[in-house]
Amino acid sequence: MLQTLRKSASGIIAKVLMGLLIISFGIWGIADVFRGFGGQTLASIGSTEISVPEFQQLYQQRLQQISQQLKQGLTPDQARAFGIPDQVLNERLGEAALDEATRRMGLSVSDQQVVDRVQSNPAFFGPSGAFDHNYFLQLLRSNGFTEPRFVEAERRLAQRQQLIQSLAGGMEVPQVLKDAVKRYESETRSVSYAIIGDANVGPFAAPTDEQLKGFFDARKLAFRAPEFRKINLLVLTPATLAGKEDIADADVKAFYDANQARFGTPERRVIDQIVFPNADEAKAAADRIAAGTSFADIAAERKLEAKDTALGTVTRADIFDAAIADAAFALAAEGTSGVVNGRFGPVIVHVGAITPASVKPLDEVAAEIRKELQLDTARRALLAAYDKIEDDRNAGATLAEAASKAGLTLQTLDTDAQGNTPDGTAIPALPSRSDVLRLAFATEVGAQNDPITLPQNTGAQGGQDGGYVWYDVTDVTAPRERTFEEARAQVLARWKEDETAQALDAKLAELKKKIADGAAFDLTIADAGLELRTANGLRRGRANEGVPQEAINAIFDTRDGAVGSAPLPGDDRLLFKVTGVNIPAEAPQNDKIIADIGQSMQNDLMTEYLVQLQSDLGAKINRAALDQIVGVPADAVN
Repeated sequence: MLQTLRKSASGIIAKVLMGLLIISFGIWGIADVFRGFGGQTLASIGSTEISVPEFQQLYQQRLQQISQQLKQGLTPDQARAFGIPDQVLNERLGEAALDEATRRMGLSVSDQQVVDRVQSNPAFFGPSGAFDHNYFLQLLRSNGFTEPRFVEAERRLAQRQQLIQSLAGGMEVPQVLKDAVKRYESETRSVSYAIIGDANVGPFAAPTDEQLKGFFDARKLAFRAPEFRKINLLVLTPATLAGKEDIADADVKAFYDANQARFGTPERRVIDQIVFPNADEAKAAADRIAAGTSFADIAAERKLEAKDTALGTVTRADIFDAAIADAAFALAAEGTSGVVNGRFGPVIVHVGAITPASVKPLDEVAAEIRKELQLDTARRALLAAYDKIEDDRNAGATLAEAASKAGLTLQTLDTDAQGNTPDGTAIPALPSRSDVLRLAFATEVGAQNDPITLPQNTGAQGGQDGGYVWYDVTDVTAPRERTFEEARAQVLARWKEDETAQALDAKLAELKKKIADGAAFDLTIADAGLELRTANGLRRGRANEGVPQEAINAIFDTRDGAVGSAPLPGDDRLLFKVTGVNIPAEAPQNDKIIADIGQSMQNDLMTEYLVQLQSDLGAKINRAALDQIVGVPADAVN
């Protein structure tokens, strides 16, 4: 959840900035080392000071994050070897430098702007899809934030963004670079090619047991049984909690009454209209219609065809002009209105056939509504359930006991690191499957691990909307060497694969040599019994005309008229000849690539600015205090 808060406190520009800080301050280095600090001051830049307690908190948070990722604690020596202390300090100095610059420039953000930033952040939206203040406060409390502290951090971030936008917001990619990108993107190539596959080599004689045993003995490591682990999983998502939420029938009925448009189709009408140049002509036509002249006759007299009058079969919401919509949906079938003052002039409306609205009965949609309300309620209950499970675990409860107290089902897996059971079948689908396997195979038996935070799918109806997965390992079966008999089927399959691959490589080399010796490409392909194919208009980064994407790079790395080859998925090989290269004089520009280049240019500019800013402000470090915090032995200090 802390990661969610960090994301909520940063936009794209802030992310770019933080990505630059390590690089830029690594270039700067840490400046003066001196001893004239107060006892609680670790560093300063300009008039901004970084206190010892503040740095200690930031440093410990970073160590905890890295330890969670590595699934093991870091010693002070390891942390220093990784450069973590200087990295954390440099990042904080970077923020302080920008804060100092914004303060000197008099940049500010109003209270209302800060409120708008927070309230428009999707991380703080409740089930209604809008900002939920109670949910916002709950998130802050669960992560050790107060509202004033978070708001002040958001204000400083907004001020930094003002500065950054003023520096790089209007940067343009040079036209010469745009032209180079356009040429690279628009170049097309034509090739003649053939695919060499399993059917073009072999058949192979069946191997003897001696051959297979020799093959096995030479590759025993490839046939080892992998490590297997028994893993307990506790999954907490709105979906797993939803079944525990009681929804009253009255709440289902109230939701149904308020959202009937979702459970049926709206009324649709066939509507025509005549727009008149002025009110007098419109009134004259309306009077004639009232006297018995048909709408169609009026349209014919004005030489209007059906395409000139028809609005089509539409719902009320389809009609842009509210006055016309009100008039059209107040008429009976085959009725004609009087003069309607439309947005584009006086109008007479005629209604043809009417298709009534239809709404599914409550009984038919009650289960769907109840499930949706249960999920909405469960989303609100998610953090409370998380806190309860964490409290139980911190009090000494096992994962199984915590699951039982929460009324949730504990899952048990017996799997290797790739998610296969001992009999070779895949484990059932589960949230964040790759993370579960990676982390479970990096921990120890019996270790209490931090839960995995699931991604938010904001606004997803009935979908996984965040959550947590706890895991622990109860047993480990070490990897071992299989006997030949155990692995026989795998050995035979691998032997066939290797024989096929060697034969394909030999066939490819043979054909390329013939062509290099002067044989025509198309005749060589035909003599080999292969199908000669052609492809035109091939472009980088795109699969075209049956040429697999894997081969495109090889084709563009081969000069015009030359022969090349590329491996294809499976055991197939592609043999090709480049028959044409075309670079159009005019081509459309790839806006995404240009935007990416522009972002890189902005990053470079920001790096240079930060370097100069630090040089101007001067960073001073209390090295003695820093060494004490990060555990530098006293006899190691010069």
